[in-house]
Amino acid sequence: MTLSMKSTISKVARCARPASWIAGACLWTTLQLAAQTTPASSPASLSSTTAHGHRSVTAHAVASPPVIDGKLEDDVWQQAAVSAGFIQKEPAEGQPVTEATEVRVIYTPTTLYIGVFCADSNPAGIRGSERRRDGDLAGDDTVSVVLDTYHDHRNAFLFRTNSLGTAYDALISDEGKTVNTSWDERWEVSSAVSERGWSVEFAIPFKSVRVSESDSANGGKLTWGLDIQRDIRRKNEIAIWNDWRRGFQLENISQSGHLSGIEGIETGLRMRIKPYVLGGFSQVVDRLRPAPAAPVFRTVTKNASDIGIEDLKIRLTPSLTADLTYRTDFAQSDVDALQVNLDRFPLFFPEKREFFQEGSGIFDIGTASRGTTATLRLFHSRTIGLTPRDRRPVPIIGGGRITGKLGGFSVGLLNVQTEAFRSDRENILASNYSVARLRRDIFSRSTIGAFIMNREKGGSADYNRIYGSDAIFTFAQHFTADGFFAKSDEPSRSTWAWSANARWDSDFFLLGLEYVSLDPGFRGDMAFIRRADYHRLGPQIAFRPRPNIPWVRQLEISGTWDYQMNASNNVVRRIDKYITQVFFQDGSLIRIIPFDYEFDRVERDFEIVPGVVVPAHPYQWNVYVLRYQSSSKRRYWANIDFSHRYGFYTGNMYKLQTVHNFKLNAQSSLEVDYEIDKASLPGGDFTQHALNFAVNYALNNRWLTSTTFQLDNIDHFAGLHFRLNYIFRPGDDFFLIYDEGRETGGINRGEKNRSLQAKFTYSFDY
Repeated sequence: MTLSMKSTISKVARCARPASWIAGACLWTTLQLAAQTTPASSPASLSSTTAHGHRSVTAHAVASPPVIDGKLEDDVWQQAAVSAGFIQKEPAEGQPVTEATEVRVIYTPTTLYIGVFCADSNPAGIRGSERRRDGDLAGDDTVSVVLDTYHDHRNAFLFRTNSLGTAYDALISDEGKTVNTSWDERWEVSSAVSERGWSVEFAIPFKSVRVSESDSANGGKLTWGLDIQRDIRRKNEIAIWNDWRRGFQLENISQSGHLSGIEGIETGLRMRIKPYVLGGFSQVVDRLRPAPAAPVFRTVTKNASDIGIEDLKIRLTPSLTADLTYRTDFAQSDVDALQVNLDRFPLFFPEKREFFQEGSGIFDIGTASRGTTATLRLFHSRTIGLTPRDRRPVPIIGGGRITGKLGGFSVGLLNVQTEAFRSDRENILASNYSVARLRRDIFSRSTIGAFIMNREKGGSADYNRIYGSDAIFTFAQHFTADGFFAKSDEPSRSTWAWSANARWDSDFFLLGLEYVSLDPGFRGDMAFIRRADYHRLGPQIAFRPRPNIPWVRQLEISGTWDYQMNASNNVVRRIDKYITQVFFQDGSLIRIIPFDYEFDRVERDFEIVPGVVVPAHPYQWNVYVLRYQSSSKRRYWANIDFSHRYGFYTGNMYKLQTVHNFKLNAQSSLEVDYEIDKASLPGGDFTQHALNFAVNYALNNRWLTSTTFQLDNIDHFAGLHFRLNYIFRPGDDFFLIYDEGRETGGINRGEKNRSLQAKFTYSFDY
């Protein structure tokens, strides 16, 4: 079983072997072949079946900027043309929005301003409950803006807010295949509620986004992709300026409209340096070993202060950016949620560290999943700077990254140097990690790319190199085919992995087939591999009718099949699952899984929890699941998931997982995630409790606090994480972070570690 309580990332830096970039002629040759294919279509040449370019708005140049207060009362707003006509996607596709919505766009040489007025016949019903930057706005009235500044119909910047003026931003890659919410840039937003509804002003500096080199060469005469979405939460209504058809999301940039009329702008930023200062201590209390008759503890306190460069950003061209970091620190990163693992394969934990998040979409290489569970990622940045077993911090000396567009290619280069790290359970050698990634857009919505990854361990002859190619082809609006092949080289051998996936996914019908294959012992030092030595076949089908029932929005009846075989083509895992879901008009849903047949061939004994062994043997069982999710528009909403595994490893197991969210007011919220697993197996019985409990309080949109408490009885673990964040200006922060983890039982009972740190960042733009 694997659990997580984030340890504060350390910042020690010493001399290390110089980093060296991995380059190869095969990488360039592969992509040059792609360059000979038809380039991405311009809006005029897109098929008439696409909605891209259906609507456009012209930005109006103004001499002076408006005051960003959310009120749209400045004279400069009255100079701009009004664009209205928002269309419902939900609940009545193609019908006008029930509350009038108007958009205005103006700009100065340095900044783009977007003003949106949202009329509302019931201003008291406007929902706003979240103030945390990048917080969950699903329960609020929101306005979302996507800007396709490259105008490549694939990638965009997302800006979102609610009636409280909360800032939410993200990077969209490959039409939403990757949505990176950890991307944070300098921009402003403000909202205001009146007796007529509410309004919002976005101020987005041109230096905070990237433009294509061709736009720059043409004197800054821009045509960008643009779309705007309004969510009216109490009605569970979604209305969009251009992309209103079901089967597409706001992130499907190929379906957006156009923003034109911008010229003579200053892309501005050439260099930004963001140093940090960190002060604090860390403390470990553990038992002396070998232990005497009575427990004897020792306390070791260390200085945890440091200085370094959080980010040195250099704009190489209008569309290409370099980021460098030195003595990298991630003290402010969010805590990982506790996860329960009742099998013998590793769990997937998402990346939360800022340096690795920005521009991460280009590094999305070779992914595969089973439903919502990640099974393979050829590149997973959490393997850098964290130990594989306990995810404890490994000191990062420094690193660099180059991302953007160059000569028709999307480019991603990454290099990071780590120090050696030794603990009581792991010994990690100093290592250099390098990634080179190129990708070419072809046709209207497709890409082809190649990649090389390399890890070299200092002081040894050991290395791991993975290289290969991948492609995504999208046709007929809803049909996507993608795949990759990769070769892994190490000193003693070479192995292969490949995947192919075809999928038709519309609002009414889903049909998909995925195949993934990994050679025995496939090694990926920068990969997340849930299980090696297997071939996986995963068909899927779903029907999604919309019955004429006033309180039902949509039904979904689906079947998924998952067959995993080893190198000898023996089935080692099989899942046959049939699901019925009912989506209600108020945003709630019910999921029923009456038939879920599972088979697992355990080839070696494993310990499912400490003291309970599952012997090697083929097993099969049935799973029955019932789930209810209430509407997020309410101040209290919950997910309740109950399942019974009948015959689970020849025993039984009941699982109850509940997620509760209490929005007490605009400043305070409580989040509770509690799971209980009660099992009776031939090897023994156990009951596991895992709790994640968070209290969030925001004095306003700049002063934010979060307190997280975690508890697990099986691993005898209790943890506390507190973070105070003061955003004293966009992009710069003060953090106060306290972490504590305790062993509450077992042979390590009484051991604990804690840290207290204060961090300050301040950026300088040139």
